[in-house]
Amino acid sequence: MVPVAGHKPELHAPAGRQLLTDHLAGLEHLITRANMPGHLDGLLAHHILAGQPVSFTWNIDPMTPAWFADNAHRLDHANGPAVLGYGLASFPSAMSATAREHLLTGLPKLMRRNPVQPDGVTFVNDPDQVVGIALAVNAVRDDLSTAHAWIAGVLQDPKLRPATLLLHIFQEHARHLVRTACTPLSDPRSTEDPADLAGLQWLATMAAHAGSRDTRDIRDLYSRILSAIMTGRVGQVSAPRAALLLRAVTHIITTSIDEIVLGPSHVGIILDRFEDAMRRWRFDADDLAQAIRWPITSEREVQDILWVILRPVFDDLVDEETLRKVGHSSYRADFGIPSLGLLIEVKYARKASDFKLFEKEIMEDYLAYLKENGPYQRMAVFIYDESASVQEHGTTRNAILAFDNITDVIIVSRPSHLPLPERIRSRAGRRARTRTARS
Repeated sequence: MVPVAGHKPELHAPAGRQLLTDHLAGLEHLITRANMPGHLDGLLAHHILAGQPVSFTWNIDPMTPAWFADNAHRLDHANGPAVLGYGLASFPSAMSATAREHLLTGLPKLMRRNPVQPDGVTFVNDPDQVVGIALAVNAVRDDLSTAHAWIAGVLQDPKLRPATLLLHIFQEHARHLVRTACTPLSDPRSTEDPADLAGLQWLATMAAHAGSRDTRDIRDLYSRILSAIMTGRVGQVSAPRAALLLRAVTHIITTSIDEIVLGPSHVGIILDRFEDAMRRWRFDADDLAQAIRWPITSEREVQDILWVILRPVFDDLVDEETLRKVGHSSYRADFGIPSLGLLIEVKYARKASDFKLFEKEIMEDYLAYLKENGPYQRMAVFIYDESASVQEHGTTRNAILAFDNITDVIIVSRPSHLPLPERIRSRAGRRARTRTARS
C-alpha cells in the first residue's frame, strides 16, 4: 500500500492496522539480520526491547562454552567486555563466573586507555559498546569498585561531543544504567529522524526522565513516530534503530491511559469492539441446573454495558449528563466525557423502522447538545439493534455522520446466542407458571 501525499493513515481502520502490521514485521526482519550469538547490534536491540514479545526466536546468547571458545581473541578489546556486559545482564548461565573473570582483567586494560580519542574511535562513541560497557561495570561493581567511578567520569567528560542525537541518547542511557547525572537532550522538535524520536520516547519512559515529560510534547512525539512508521519513512536501518522504532510503537499502542492523552476517536475504537466482547455475554441454556442469564431488553441495559466498557478507560465519564435548557426544553445526554469534549448518545432499535426515527431524534439532540454546552463540542452515537436490521445500518450511519462534529456512529446487532426480548419474557413466564404449578 503506497501512502497518499497529505493523507494521515488511520490506525483504527482495518487498512491502517494492516499497514502498521506490515511495517512492524519489516522492523522485526531488520532485527533478525543481527540475531546471532554475540552480535553487538543484536544484543543492543534485545536490550532495547527488554523482553517485549517478538515473532522470531532470539539467538544472540553469548554465554555458552562454544561462543567463549570461538571468541577468546576478542575479549581483550572493547567489544569483548561490552558483549559480556549484555550477556551477564540478560543471559546468566554457568558461564557467568567465567565472564566476570574476563571482565576483571579486561576492564582495567580498557580503563587505562584514553576514552576521548581525537579521531573519535572509542567505545564511548559506539552505541553498542557504550551501553554494553555500562552493563559490564554494573556486573562487577562489587569486585571492581574503581570501574564505576571511571565510567561515570568518562560519561561526564566535558570533551564528550556526540556527533548525533541518537548517540547522545545511548550515552544518556548508559548514564542512566550506572546512575550518574544526566545531561540535557535536544528538543524533540529539532529532529525529524524517526529513530531519534523513538530514542527520545525510550528515555522518556525511564524513571530518570519521567519528571521532564509534558503531556502535549509526548502526544506530539507519539504522533510523529506513528506517522513515520505508517508512511514508511524509516528506510534501511540498523537493528538497534529498528528495535527503538518497534519498541516505541508497541509502547504507544499498549501504554496506560495515564501516559497518553486520548482523543474522541479512541471512544469509537473501543465501542467498535462491542460485538466481539459480547461473545462472553452470559445467557445459559435451559438444561443447566442454575442457568445464568443477562438479558438485554432496553436501552438501560445497553447503557450499563457501555459504562462498564468505558469507565475503566475514561476516569471522568459522566452518565445522564444534564445540559443547559434550550428554549422550554431540558436535555440530558446518556454519557459525557468532559476531558474529550464528547457526548455519547445511546439508542435501542427494536425494528427496522426505528432507524428512520433515530435519524430525526439525533438531529434534534445534536442541535441542542452542542449549543453552548460547556466543554462539549463533539458527539458520538451508539445504536444497539435488537432486530439485526443490518440493511438499515449503512444508511443511518452515513446520514448521521454527515453532521459536523459527529465523531463516530457505532451500530451493533444483538448477538445470536441472546434471544429476542419477547422470547426472554415468555420464557420467564413459563418458569413462573411452572413454579406455581409445583407449589
